[in-house]
Amino acid sequence: GIIMNEYNKEGAGRPLYIRAPQTPADPAHAIPGTPALPVAVPRPLPGGAALWGAAAVLSYPLAWYYARYVLMGAARSPAYPVFALLFLAAVEAFARVLGRRAGGESVFWAAAWLAQSVALALYGTHAGDLGAYQVLAWHLSAVYWVLCRTGMQAAGKSNAMVAVDGVTGLFVLPWTGFLLRLRALWQALRALGRGRLPRRRRLWEALAGLALAFLLAWYAAGQLGAADAHFGALVQRLLDPLRWRWDFDTTLALVLSLPVGAWLFGLVGGALRRDAPPLTESAFYRALGRAPRLPALTGNLAVGALCGVYALFFGVQCAEFAAALGAPLPLTPPEASAFAVDGFWELCRVLVLDFCALAALHFLSPAPVEAPGRRRVLLGVFCAFGLGFAGLAAAKLAAYIGLCGLTPRRVLSAWCLGLLGLGALLATLRLVRRVPAARIGLLALALSFSVLCCADIEAVCIRDHLARVQAGTMDVDWSLLRQCASGRSELEQEANARALEILRTR
Repeated sequence: GIIMNEYNKEGAGRPLYIRAPQTPADPAHAIPGTPALPVAVPRPLPGGAALWGAAAVLSYPLAWYYARYVLMGAARSPAYPVFALLFLAAVEAFARVLGRRAGGESVFWAAAWLAQSVALALYGTHAGDLGAYQVLAWHLSAVYWVLCRTGMQAAGKSNAMVAVDGVTGLFVLPWTGFLLRLRALWQALRALGRGRLPRRRRLWEALAGLALAFLLAWYAAGQLGAADAHFGALVQRLLDPLRWRWDFDTTLALVLSLPVGAWLFGLVGGALRRDAPPLTESAFYRALGRAPRLPALTGNLAVGALCGVYALFFGVQCAEFAAALGAPLPLTPPEASAFAVDGFWELCRVLVLDFCALAALHFLSPAPVEAPGRRRVLLGVFCAFGLGFAGLAAAKLAAYIGLCGLTPRRVLSAWCLGLLGLGALLATLRLVRRVPAARIGLLALALSFSVLCCADIEAVCIRDHLARVQAGTMDVDWSLLRQCASGRSELEQEANARALEILRTR
C-alpha cells in the first residue's frame, strides 16, 4: 500500500483532498500550524471616538454657514469675521483637547486672517484685481493657519518650504482625509452602542438639556423682542440665519456644505491625527539630494549672461531716465506718461525671473550660494541689478501716479513692487549674512497684504482724484468714481456730491 506520509516528502505531490492553507479574517479561526499574515488595521483616532464624533457633528453646521453666508453670500458681509471666529475657536478647542501645542507663528497668521475678514466685512472686496486676490488670500490664510496650529509645516516655521506647505494644506491632508468625517461618525456611533447605560443616559440628558435651553431662550427672546423694538430688531438679525427656509439658495447651500465640510474636516482632522507633516524639510532635502545637480559652470554662465543683458539695458535707460527728470530737455506730458507706463510690468517680470534663477541655484547647486568665492561676487552683482530694476520700476510708477493720480490698480502695483524690492534686498543680504530671507519675506507679504486690505483704498483714490479736479489738472473721471464706490452707496453719494460741488464752483 501507499504510505500517506510519503506525500510530505520534499518535491512530492499534494493529495487533492488536502486544502491549501488560508488566512481567515478572524485570527481566532486560523488553521493550527499555519502562519498568520498581518491584517491591515486602521490606526485609531487619538483622543477617543467620542471626541472625533463630536467634532464631526460640529463641522456640519459650520460648513453650512460657510456655504450659505460666505460662499453664496454678499461680498460685504459680517459672515467673514463670524465664520473666522467660529472656525478658529473650533480648531483651537479640538487641538487643545488633543494636547497639540501651537506653533510659534499661529497667533500671527490668525491675526492676519482676522484682519482680512474684518476688511471684507467693512469694505467688501476692493475694486479691481485686488478683490480677486482678497478672496484667494483669505482662504489661503485660513489653510496656512491650520498648518501652523497643528504643527504640519514642513520646517515648523515659514520659510522656503512654503510651496510644500501649500501642497500639504490644499491637497494632501484634505483629500486623503476626505472620508475621515464619516469614519469618525461611524466609530462614535459604534462606541455609543457598546457603551454602558449610565454613560449613554448622561449623554442624552446633556443633549436634552441643550435642546430645552435653546427652545426656552428662543421663546424668551421672541417675547422680549415684541416688548422692545430695538431689542426685537437685534434678535431678528441674530436669529434670522437660524430660521430654515426651503428655498433654492438654502437647499443649494446644504448640498454644497457636504463636500465643503468633508474637505475642511479632512484638513483639520487629517492634521491632528498625524504626529509629523507628510513631508518634512529634512526629508525634502534628502530626496532633493538624489536629484541631478546643476553644474557650477552652467549656473555661472547663465547668471553672467543675464548680468550682461542687464548692464546693456541700464546703459540705454540712463539717457531716457535723465530726460524724464528734466535733463537735458524736459519731456512733454505725453512723453513723460509713455515713459512712466512703458515697461513697468516687464521690469516686474524680470524681477520674478531673477527670483526663479536664485531659487534654482539654491535648490540645485552642489554648493551653497552664499559660499565665499567668485560665484558669490557674481551673484552679488546679479542681485544689485535686481535692486536697480526695482528702483527703476518705482521711478516709473511714481512718475505715472504724479501725472495721473491714484487708482486701486496703481495702489496694488505699488504694493507688488514694494514686495519685489524687499525680496531683492533680502536676497542681497542673504549673500553676505545668513538671515532668514524667505521667512521675513513671507511674513512681510502676509502682514502688508492684511494692512492693504484694511485700508480704505477707494476713499483715498476718490479724494486724490477730486483734489486734482479741484486744482484744474484733470477733468472728472466718472468711471473711476463709479468703480471706486461700487457696492458702497454712502461713498458713492459723497463722491458724486463732492464732484458736482467742484464743477459748480469752477
